This record gives sequence, structure tokens and C-alpha cells, in this order.
Amino acid sequence: MNEVKAVYHTAGSNDVVAAYAEKSFSVFNFAKVVGPFFVEDNLPNTAAFFHKVQKDAAFVTDSAKDYFKRPRPYVADPSLANGKLEKSFSYPSGHSTESMVLALVLAEIFPEKRDEIIAHARSMGWHRVQIARHYPSDIYAGRVFAQAIAQELNKNPDFQRDLAKVKAELAAQTASHN
Repeated sequence: MNEVKAVYHTAGSNDVVAAYAEKSFSVFNFAKVVGPFFVEDNLPNTAAFFHKVQKDAAFVTDSAKDYFKRPRPYVADPSLANGKLEKSFSYPSGHSTESMVLALVLAEIFPEKRDEIIAHARSMGWHRVQIARHYPSDIYAGRVFAQAIAQELNKNPDFQRDLAKVKAELAAQTASHN
């Protein structure tokens, strides 16, 4: 709790704004890392694929939250309550898990941008500590959980088939922008 309070009280205004802007997010939040062509309207297969990936990750994460039932920091310390508050449990972080699953899959498509993609997902998770929605351990658990989810997804032949379609769509889009 002391770390949450310290992070919350020292968070920069840009990070706080980013955290609230990321309340609802998709793979297209990674556009500033991937490139300006990475726009939902131009990539219907990519949008549908990553929507399903994120939905699957959210389902698994919500099940874990309901199992562990860890109260959020602002429940334990109401002085941390700010903005619209979530009613779900804290552990593991859904934002950290989902953004990292998206990042791990996206990094398979753009391996040359892997480090920047992963860094962006880490930042999205950490923003949740900066607005006192999570403990740091919620974020770290989400990152590890995301790796397990991504590994399981990669074992699925339907996932691999759909991923190949997305890679083809993105290859065509990047070729048209070069």
C-alpha cells in the first residue's frame, strides 16, 4: 500500500491523463509504436482478430480476479478514490494482462518493434498504479499471466490460421504505405 500511495502522489500529469485515456483500449492503442497505417478502419481482419484475443484474455483474467478477490487499493484506503471507480477485484490487473497479451501477439507480427511494443504495454499497466487502481504486484502478475495466455493461444491451430490472415492484411497495408 505504501508503494501505491507513493506512486499515486508522485504521478506526473501526463501519466495520469494517459491512464484515464486508456480506461477502454484496444490493440490500436499501439499505433504510435507500430506506425500511422495501424488504424482500425483500414484493418478489419486485424481489428476482429485482436478484439477476440483481448476478449479471451479478459475472460480468463476476470475468472482469476473472481478467484483471488483482492480488493483494489482505493477500497482499502478510500483517500485514493478518484474518478470513475471499477467494481471488479484488483488481482491480476486486467489492463496489464490484456495489454501485454496484445503486445506479445503484436510483437510476433512486428518483431523489429518488439521492445517498443512490450514497453508500451508495460506503461499501460503501470499507469493503473499511478491512478491507484492496482498494486504493483497486480501489474507484475498480469504481465506473467499474459505470457501464459499468449503461449496457450499460440498452440491453437485456429489462432494460428487467423494470425496468418492478419499478417497478410498488415503486410499489404504496410506495402501500400512504403
